[in-house]
Amino acid sequence: MRERHRGEARSFVNGASGAAALSAVMALCIVRSADAITINPVYDSSITSLSNAASIESAFNTVAGDYARSFAGNAVINVGVSWGSVDGYSLPSNAVGASVDNLYGYFSYSNIKGYLSQAASGAPSDSALATAVAHLPSAAPSGVGQYVVPSSEAKVLGLISPNQSEMDGYIGFAGSVAGYTFNPASGIALGTYDFEAVAAHELDEVLGRISGLASSSPSYRTVFDLFRYSAPGTLDLGYNDAAYFSIDGGKTNLGTFNNSSSGGDRSDWLTTSTSSDVQDAFVSGGQALNLTAVDLTGLDALGYGGSNLGDSNAAPTTVAFRLVEVPEPGSLLLLLTGLMATLAAGAPLFRHRLFAERRSRPQSAAAAV
Repeated sequence: MRERHRGEARSFVNGASGAAALSAVMALCIVRSADAITINPVYDSSITSLSNAASIESAFNTVAGDYARSFAGNAVINVGVSWGSVDGYSLPSNAVGASVDNLYGYFSYSNIKGYLSQAASGAPSDSALATAVAHLPSAAPSGVGQYVVPSSEAKVLGLISPNQSEMDGYIGFAGSVAGYTFNPASGIALGTYDFEAVAAHELDEVLGRISGLASSSPSYRTVFDLFRYSAPGTLDLGYNDAAYFSIDGGKTNLGTFNNSSSGGDRSDWLTTSTSSDVQDAFVSGGQALNLTAVDLTGLDALGYGGSNLGDSNAAPTTVAFRLVEVPEPGSLLLLLTGLMATLAAGAPLFRHRLFAERRSRPQSAAAAV
């Protein structure tokens, strides 16, 4: 068992008490499907004490169930869910949601390639994972040579026990509960956010869709960074570079990564005037956003086995889950993430803080590429 270290929080943290979070009353609801991974949301008292706690938990469980049914395996993914904080830390005042991952590392490229190859051997029907592994570079990519693996993915890859009881990640939601619509079936109320959309974005990151590109000087790569190309055969780890997601060595562009000068997570998709994916870096008012086939392909490539739309040769933008409509006239919302941890030298496990924010921007910027 690898030694665990907690990362050192930086500027976004404003002093919420970790002890208070630990002493909170916890409620859990396991989302399980036959032959599927299990996602175990654990709701603390900041949610269970709310008058509409049942609606919040039901909405989150819906998203967790969609993800769980998409992937086979025996991993139990434990996710702490809070309102107004994430893992005991206060969220920025302009944040909508945030996530925190526990990460294992460091690993060499040879280690990572071996783990993915083993996962592919154990999931022969997962064509996306097989393609991704077959097109991994034969030698370690140049540049940054140390890798980290999020705890959820580490369970799937067999690096730690699939039933380890500690939290794999944390998700927090911000603002008044009145600012969200929790059941999108009848549309999203004006001036509110679609809660399921925010939950889906954050949960995808807890499952492993994160990048080491927190700045122009990354100190590590994630597994997801091994599918970031600027040209066929050319992996790219440049913060401002134009890069795209590919599982066949860069031959096929499945989605363009965000490199906006306005910021945003570099593992999100670049927002265009026609894009409508829940993982977009920006969302315009009135858009209907959904989780698509390529989002599932991204998790397939990380080692999640099973049969889903992401390994069915469906068009990348084919809708997998209908999640989001966000009518917010006159605004552009930014999903901005920042890496909020520092690494202790030689630490084999540390805490990675990942905040996702939405900020209002001029509507005219929506079409900017």
